[in-house]
Amino acid sequence: MKIKKISHQFHIYVSIFLLPMALLFAITGIVYIFGLNQDFGAKKQKWVVEEVIPQEKQFDFLIDFLLKHHIKLPSDMNPRDYRGALLVGSAKYAITLEVKNNQTIIQSVQRGLLGNMIMLHKAKAKWYFDILSVAFGISLVLFYISGVVMTAFCKNKRKEMALCFLAGLALTIFLGYLSL
Repeated sequence: MKIKKISHQFHIYVSIFLLPMALLFAITGIVYIFGLNQDFGAKKQKWVVEEVIPQEKQFDFLIDFLLKHHIKLPSDMNPRDYRGALLVGSAKYAITLEVKNNQTIIQSVQRGLLGNMIMLHKAKAKWYFDILSVAFGISLVLFYISGVVMTAFCKNKRKEMALCFLAGLALTIFLGYLSL
């Protein structure tokens, strides 16, 4: 009976602790399915410079450009490559510089609350939140295991629980197969 009590305590306290994560993933997953992505409500700007900036001078050019045009600097000015473009900033506010067709294109994106939440869901932000996300995923598996342990003592409901599980498994496989 001690394992049932431990499962119950784990289930209660960890699920309450991780409830904000569950809400974040549920909300962002639903809105993403309905077509809203991380750029929903984002403020975007684009500037085109009619010259090619050599790669070794791009970061300095970008800093000068931002200062000259009084454009807000991102908090993270560590330059990195993103799909062939120079990127500075974070998931919340980023600026890219890309050379294309004899032009240099500078773009900024400042995401709103929902866009930031979707970036967290997609693990496109800093690694700190990713650790909590992985812990949340592992805890979901443990929640189901602890739930099964807690209900395993309901001997009069085992047949119904097994049938319910099999129905859920069959529907998941069937709809998953049809969807692919």
